[in-house]
Amino acid sequence: MLLVCDAMLGRTARFLRLFGYDTLYNSEYSDDDLLKIAAEENRVLLTRDVKLHQSAMKLNIPSYLVHEKSYKEGIVDLVLNANIELNLDATASRCATCNAEITRIPKEEVKGKVPDKTYAAFDEFWICTNKNCGKIYYFGPHWDNINKTYEEIQKKIADKRNK
Repeated sequence: MLLVCDAMLGRTARFLRLFGYDTLYNSEYSDDDLLKIAAEENRVLLTRDVKLHQSAMKLNIPSYLVHEKSYKEGIVDLVLNANIELNLDATASRCATCNAEITRIPKEEVKGKVPDKTYAAFDEFWICTNKNCGKIYYFGPHWDNINKTYEEIQKKIADKRNK
C-alpha cells in the first residue's frame, strides 16, 4: 500500500516508513498537491483535514480521515480501520527522513561516516539508498525507542480489539 500524508501527520509518516510503508510526506504539499500525488501514484491519502478528505472522496481518491491527534493513537486507528499492518523489521524499513529504501552496508564502509564510538559499538549498519540523503542506521538507543513505541502501539491495538 502506497501512502501520502498531509502536513498534520509528519510523525505518523515517519513511523509508517519505519514500519515499511512507502509514505510520502512534505509539510509544503498543498491540498492540490496531495490530491494530485494520490491520484497519479495510486496512493491512499491520510489526512486529519475533513475538507481535504471530502475532496478526495469526491474525486474517487482513496482517503482515510485520521481522527486521533496523537500519532500513536492515529496509527492504532489505521491498523484497526484502514488495513494497515504493522511489522517492525529493519530490513523492510524505509528511510524515516526521505522515504527511500534502506540497504545493509558493510561495517567497513561506514568508518568515518559515523562517530568512532558508534563504529566500535555496533556491527550492523544500513544506509539510505537516496544519494541526497544517505542517512546511516544502526541498532542504537534510537532503535530501542522505536521498538518501545511499536510495543506500545501493539498493546493499544490488542486492548481495543479485546474490548
